[in-house]
Amino acid sequence: MTGLTDYTADAQLNWITGSIAMPPLPAVWMALFTGVGNDSGAGFAEVATAGTGYARAQVAGTDPTSAATAVGNAILNFASAVPSWIVPGMRIFDHSQSAAIPPGTTVLSIAGSSVTMSANAAAPGVGVGDVIGFTAFGGPSGSSPSQIANTGQINFPTAQTSWGQVVAFGLYDAANGGDLLDWDYLGNYVWEPTTVNSASPAVMTSHVHGFNVGDPVVWSTEFGGVSPTFSQSNFTGILTVTAPVTADSYTVVNAGTAVNTSGTGSGSMRKIVEQQIPTGVTASFVAGAMILTAA
Repeated sequence: MTGLTDYTADAQLNWITGSIAMPPLPAVWMALFTGVGNDSGAGFAEVATAGTGYARAQVAGTDPTSAATAVGNAILNFASAVPSWIVPGMRIFDHSQSAAIPPGTTVLSIAGSSVTMSANAAAPGVGVGDVIGFTAFGGPSGSSPSQIANTGQINFPTAQTSWGQVVAFGLYDAANGGDLLDWDYLGNYVWEPTTVNSASPAVMTSHVHGFNVGDPVVWSTEFGGVSPTFSQSNFTGILTVTAPVTADSYTVVNAGTAVNTSGTGSGSMRKIVEQQIPTGVTASFVAGAMILTAA
């Protein structure tokens, strides 16, 4: 199910109960998936790396300063050229002295080994060797479930061969392998409470769902409910909305085959985005396109 993986949920429970410390991760990378797995982090189909030009995009990390930034100054200085993954729009934190960089401060521009912030340093100022954190994601929404979205564009390498049809993304604690921390489907859509009748084809009922014929959708009982009994084992994976569609109901097919049910069910359905990435395309995602939840 979208949201935190078992690995992250377990770490959070250990943290809030005092079992472990939870310092900032040294770095975080975003991966693109053509197929999704389960809460354990297993079963995800990531875009292949061999000969494709694909690599995970770093979206967060740290870098120590090489010089102080006085109160009232907006320039951060580093020992070498600012890494290419740090881009304008990223939020900035001082993990050594949290008060030194005002909340909401972002990268305004980059020149060589320096970063110009959107706000001036505050007391006590940024010290030499302070660990500065950068992230492509904004602050959590504070709603339930809490969400967080990218504040600036996230860029992947140019595809050397087709990457296929990307349907989801996730965050890892390593450039290769590592632990999957959180993931979600592409597309800023909510889960719609849905009931399913017993019929051929089955009819889904979601009040004012907003789906149209041809929309790709996915089904889940993670938020409650039970899947209906279906005769062809095809009420899984990515489904497609098909006629008849009314304001509150619709039917679905899986790879062109209708979903027929012999028992009722209830759960949640949501629309997703399927993004084809052909050869020669530089995959990039604008601010607000990548949304993660803490569900």
